Amino acid sequence: MTIARPLALFAAMASLAACQDAGERSVAMLRPGDTFTVARIDGAPAPAGVTLEVGEGGRVTGRAPCNRYSGQLTESGGAMAVSGLVMTRMACMEQDRNMAEMRFGNAMGSITGARRTADGIALIDPEGRERIALTRPAGQ
Repeated sequence: MTIARPLALFAAMASLAACQDAGERSVAMLRPGDTFTVARIDGAPAPAGVTLEVGEGGRVTGRAPCNRYSGQLTESGGAMAVSGLVMTRMACMEQDRNMAEMRFGNAMGSITGARRTADGIALIDPEGRERIALTRPAGQ
C-alpha cells in the first residue's frame, strides 16, 4: 500500500499537468475585448505603440511596428493559429521599425499557443519559444 499512494499522487499530478498544458495553449486565454501592448518580439523589445486587440469571433487587430494589421485567431487540434493576416502597406522609414515589422509578421505566422507569464501572456511557437510577449496597458 505504501507504493500505491505515491503512484496515485504521481498519476493525479500528471493529469493536472496535462490539463494545464492544454489550457495554456488555448485560444480561450485571449478573450474578446482584450487589449494588449506588445512588449517583445522574438525576445527583443518591441517599438513603442505595437498593440494586439481581440475582437468578437477571434478577430485580432492592432498596430504592428509600421502598419495596421488584422487576422483571425483559430484553434484546431489544440493548436492556436493566426490566419489570414493582412497589413496595410505604408512605408516604414526607420530601419529598426522595418526590421521589427518583418519579425512581427513572421512571429504572428508561427504562433501555435499561449501561456501566462508574470507580466502578461506569451504567444509561443510549436517548440514553446516565446515569439510575442503581451502585457496589459497601464490602467487595465
